[in-house]
Amino acid sequence: MLRLIVGMAGSGKTGLIIEEIRRAVEAGRGGSMLLVPEQYSHEAERELCRVCGDSLSLYGEVFSFTGLARRILQQQGGAAQQWLDKGGRLLCMALALEQVGSRLRVYDAARRKSELQSLLLSAVDELKSACVTPEQMENAAADCGGALGDKLRDLALILAAYDAVAANGRADPADRLTVLSEKLASSDLGPQNHVYADGFVDFTRQEQEVLAALLQKGVQLTVCLTLDSLEGESEVFALSRIAARRLLDRARELGVPTETLRLAGASKPAALRFYSEQLFSWSRVRWDGEAPPLSLSAAEGVAAECEAAAARVLSLVRDGGCRWRDIAIAVRGF
Repeated sequence: MLRLIVGMAGSGKTGLIIEEIRRAVEAGRGGSMLLVPEQYSHEAERELCRVCGDSLSLYGEVFSFTGLARRILQQQGGAAQQWLDKGGRLLCMALALEQVGSRLRVYDAARRKSELQSLLLSAVDELKSACVTPEQMENAAADCGGALGDKLRDLALILAAYDAVAANGRADPADRLTVLSEKLASSDLGPQNHVYADGFVDFTRQEQEVLAALLQKGVQLTVCLTLDSLEGESEVFALSRIAARRLLDRARELGVPTETLRLAGASKPAALRFYSEQLFSWSRVRWDGEAPPLSLSAAEGVAAECEAAAARVLSLVRDGGCRWRDIAIAVRGF
């Protein structure tokens, strides 16, 4: 069964599934698995241990998609499989380009430029995460024609050559989730397991195939997504809304019953909730409450932004009574 739990941030989705896992642990029912993004796995495990206590290790587990792949491979006898590291993948890409370089129309210079090889390796990762095959790329190239068709044709050749080179040695880690979706059919997972997926905005095609394989095994699957509603139109939640609809469509194709639960509660302050709802709105709605705990500042450049942030942090510590650990600085990237 597929159950979708949707709602705005702070509506209690995570709290609901943690409470369900806690009750299962207290009842001695095993098979509960919490599936979260890689960067959130440690924090999620700490939170579950805090709520469920020491018995969690007996009846529940926390996984990322790659962590689940490692566990299933251990069960299926594939734990000894060696995977390419970053350097090995670059060498495989260089060898693949040497093999097909004379047939390339657009990316022939990549044989002599390591920067282009890294970019092509990133393109291979994107194609594999979307489960795009060289044959599909060839068909797309034939349909497009022109310069775009030449690029797609080159990428099809590079992807096929890269796969051929990698197949002669260690496995490509970009294929790990594809292997997982295939191995799940013979795993010990089944109706006795309840998998909770939380913390995701959307899912790649590889991840969608893993979730579909879990449904085919009869696993009870609960997915939490942050969005206003399945019928909403806000651009903020477009990715999550598309992910939810795809999951529902896939479940119906597999003949799996579905259920959608919408949580309406919200624990965020009214001002922040207003900001998140109106961030990408084209309306001229204004905040009419008291001064919100949110300010927008403009700076002449990145250095000025950093100086302003540092000054604000020092002021909070020196005059505001804050501790260093009470302050967080969030950036898009350095």
